[in-house]
Amino acid sequence: MEKLLEIRTRLDEVNQLIEPYKLAYVSPVEECLFLEKNAHYMDKEMLDRLTHNVAEDGFLSQLPFGMKRKADGKYLILSGNHRLKASIKAGLKHILILYIDEVDKSTQIAYQLSHNSLVGKDDLRMLREIYREIETVEAMEFSGLNGLDFLDFEKINAPTINDADIELTEMKFLFVQSRSNEIKEVLAVLEKLRLDEECSLVVGDFEPYIEVMTAVKKAYGVKSVSVAFNKMVEICRERLAELEVREDGA
Repeated sequence: MEKLLEIRTRLDEVNQLIEPYKLAYVSPVEECLFLEKNAHYMDKEMLDRLTHNVAEDGFLSQLPFGMKRKADGKYLILSGNHRLKASIKAGLKHILILYIDEVDKSTQIAYQLSHNSLVGKDDLRMLREIYREIETVEAMEFSGLNGLDFLDFEKINAPTINDADIELTEMKFLFVQSRSNEIKEVLAVLEKLRLDEECSLVVGDFEPYIEVMTAVKKAYGVKSVSVAFNKMVEICRERLAELEVREDGA
């Protein structure tokens, strides 16, 4: 008991120098709490190996990170739940943890996700559920996660493609609204245009597109794909205007 009091007294002195983070020497069973939702997971073999290592060492070489709750003074472990579980299974009476004082829910989740995104594996479904509980943009940025990377992963439908299927490549172009409207108008005209026998329109034929794109770049001395694509739209629109004049004069 005297040793425990001495350790905690010394830590109080250190904590004055390292705020807002602090160190605590606590009972993993009586003073620590597990997260109710944790996207980070570890299979049984890894947990057993971790437990064995902790039992051999007699301490945790990497400190769990927690939040001290105002209501009961217990530490909610935001990062290191598996280390906490291993220390309990290994029979450790006390462990050293790093912690912060209680923060709002969004900031708490941001700390949790930012720490756990560095290593290990995540359950994407649970990760998405936890991330959506963040209420502030600042906390989302602090989490280090880009919501677009995983929030809609369930909506992605990946069809099975065998060797006989055509290989498709998806390409995306971004345009300002005014240019976007012009391109839509040209495509709408092309859809209605009647082509003669010497012409062909193949949807998704990639090689002719690249050939035309390369020719336009060379002819107009441009390197940007977006600029070259705009030039292609202008040329197409001019050609459509010529065809319209011919039809009116016929």
